[in-house]
Amino acid sequence: MKQEKTGKMKEEGSFSSGRTEKKKGTIQEMQIADLSCKLFLPQDYRDSGRRYPVVYVNGEIPIAEIAGEMAQTGADMDFLMLSVQPHSWNDDFTPWGAPPFRKGESAPTGQADAYLMCLTEEIKPYLDEHYRTKPEPRHTALIGYSLGGLAALYAAYRTEAFGVIGSLSGSLWYDGFCEYMEKEKPLAANLRVYLSLGKKESMSRNPRMAKVADCTERARDILLGQTICVGQEKTREKRVCLEWNEGGHFHEIPRRFARALAWICAGY
Repeated sequence: MKQEKTGKMKEEGSFSSGRTEKKKGTIQEMQIADLSCKLFLPQDYRDSGRRYPVVYVNGEIPIAEIAGEMAQTGADMDFLMLSVQPHSWNDDFTPWGAPPFRKGESAPTGQADAYLMCLTEEIKPYLDEHYRTKPEPRHTALIGYSLGGLAALYAAYRTEAFGVIGSLSGSLWYDGFCEYMEKEKPLAANLRVYLSLGKKESMSRNPRMAKVADCTERARDILLGQTICVGQEKTREKRVCLEWNEGGHFHEIPRRFARALAWICAGY
């Protein structure tokens, strides 16, 4: 895929923290490797001369709303954030083929490996070259929601580029995924993983999706065994976090992203 060499400035937002000061950031729309992306730059990016951690996001998200949620808590968005819109949500964010999720839908074809290759070999290098990033894995996060969260956690077993993973309401019920996690090992050294789920998500009428709470807890336990060494038990919450939210799958999504980002940034 050919990289687009320019990014178009789309909008600038000012986010209030509820105090007297204002927090500002810019959001740029751009095409990278034939994929539509949105890039958030923190308030002082233009003038600071500093390098910043980067949070990559699987799928388009309401960046301005998330920034507003963080600003209301007084948290700083002292990082770059790039959301990447896939060609196909169901295909690009699934690790292998599986039956259709619902009657009448097409079956997911499992193109996550190709998507992750594009992300690590084209999109991330482009951002590291054209913006002041901290390119090391410990300063690079990959997060996503629903199937985007599944793809983010899958990435931990396919590449060492991301030292922090966030799976928000991740589709960890996906056929064979927990079994895959048990057989493999994360590739990044000192990996940190944030998981979250709504308390009502297991009430789904879809029998596959109704397993999500059990699968998420199982994934948490697998990760604890894979990332926590003997003698490091006190660091469990710093390495692997499972946070429960109110509501179902679509409840307060910007707030859930803000909580995830706050946890991620606390470790930078």
